[in-house]
Amino acid sequence: MRGVGLRLVLALVAVVLPPLASGMAQAPGEAVILSTYGSKMGANHQPRLQRHAGVDFGGQRGAPVLAAADGVVNRLLDYDFGCGRGVVLAHLAFKRYTVYCHMQQALVRVGEGIVRGQTIGLIGTSGSAFGVPHVHFELCTSACASHADGDLGGTRDPLSVADGCFDPRKAYPSDRLVLTFPVQCLWWAWEKYR
Repeated sequence: MRGVGLRLVLALVAVVLPPLASGMAQAPGEAVILSTYGSKMGANHQPRLQRHAGVDFGGQRGAPVLAAADGVVNRLLDYDFGCGRGVVLAHLAFKRYTVYCHMQQALVRVGEGIVRGQTIGLIGTSGSAFGVPHVHFELCTSACASHADGDLGGTRDPLSVADGCFDPRKAYPSDRLVLTFPVQCLWWAWEKYR
């Protein structure tokens, strides 16, 4: 009976998660990444013409978008195309900015102080999300409002300084920028935090 249950769980995971392939959804054990920095594959599994300036994290429409580090709301974005509704946080001590796009709704205001893990908006499909609920997450080295595909100037791969999903019990370094994922952990990832 035990083998049957394991096969059922594996079959369900295979149905829920798209196949692992270059540029397609991956589950690094904590969050679903639909498109990586520099990728030419979109969150909708269609090819991009230019390289991607951020990382796309999949999620349920209306799920929380979390601040990846302490900061101050620098801008609220609302574009018909591209980023759609979004938030730009300034991390002034590190001269960096994080951008969160395709929100259903922003829940913060310009000038507001934000703490890591705070809900700043809701995952949506605004802008050029192509109907796929996700948050486009960008790390900028100067004040920005999201970069078009192909424009990697002034951006860095946010995963290069990421420490996985936010854990409220963890002390994060204050002497260097460390980001956490802008989405909640998947249910199986919480096991490692128990």
